[in-house]
Parts: sequence; C-alpha cells; structure tokens
Amino acid sequence: MRKKYYLILAVILQCAIIAAVPAPKLFARLTGREITIKTAPVDPYDFLSGYHVILNYEISSSDLSAGLQPHENQILYNVLVKGEDDIWHSHSIHTSYPEDVPADAVVMKGKWQGWRRIQYGIEKFFIPEEHRQDIERDLRQNQRQALVDIKVDRFGNAALLRLRVDDRAYEY
Repeated sequence: MRKKYYLILAVILQCAIIAAVPAPKLFARLTGREITIKTAPVDPYDFLSGYHVILNYEISSSDLSAGLQPHENQILYNVLVKGEDDIWHSHSIHTSYPEDVPADAVVMKGKWQGWRRIQYGIEKFFIPEEHRQDIERDLRQNQRQALVDIKVDRFGNAALLRLRVDDRAYEY
C-alpha cells in the first residue's frame, strides 16, 4: 500500500515539474498588460522544431544606465514606457525590480546575454505550416515595420500574443 502512495506522489511531482515550465508565460497571458514593441525578425529553420522567426527586439539592445555592468545571465528589469506612436520603448534598466514604477509604465524581466543584448524569453515565434509562405513574404517586404503584441505580468514575465506585419496579424 505504501508503494502505491509513493508511486502516486512521484507521478504528481513529475506533473508539477512539467506544469511549472510554462506557468510564467501562462500567467502573463492571463493577467498581463498588453503592449506592442518593435522587432526586426530573422527567419531560420530548426530541424527539431520546424520553422520559426527569431525576433530581435528594439528593447533588447537598449543602452545600459551609466555604471551598470551586468554579468552573463544576470536578471535585469527593463522599464518600458508608451511612446506617441503607441509603441513601447525602453526607459531605464535595473538589476533589481525597480521601486515606484509609474502606473503608465511596464517592467519586463530579462537576462543579460552580453554584447549589449537582453533576452526576455519571447525571441522565437513558431510559424504554423499553413502560414509559413505568407509570413515569410510579409517579413521580406516589411521587415522594418514588424511589431509584436505581448502581455507582461506584474512580475515582469512576458508572453507572445501575435506578430503584426503591415496590416496582417499572426496569432501565436
């Protein structure tokens, strides 16, 4: 009887570990604030996962505040503000969650990757097979005008919602 409980406990623990991986993205999608950021996509093919677009965000290559020298994989918090063009831009970058963030700002959590790059965990946009040619064509013709809608939760976690190129939107 005791072995049965241990087996059930082991299965529950494994399921909890598997569920914990996408939990921050799911929480961000459910509770986050929707914002739009600029991107410059690149279109690779991964044998294991298929076609996807690598998204290089304007906010990923933001200049660091004077004196801020993060180390590889250090968590950083980027305070974003909405511009007149309805696109969100980097305002300031911090090594800890900033205090007194204005109500009209959003804080995104990312990791420093060196070479003046911050990764937010939303850099891959997987392309459904039925839209692959449309998205590739749109990105070739309008690469500088691509936008991404994301949701950011109160902890700084971000989740992709859609890629917008010209007047077309591709849901994630």
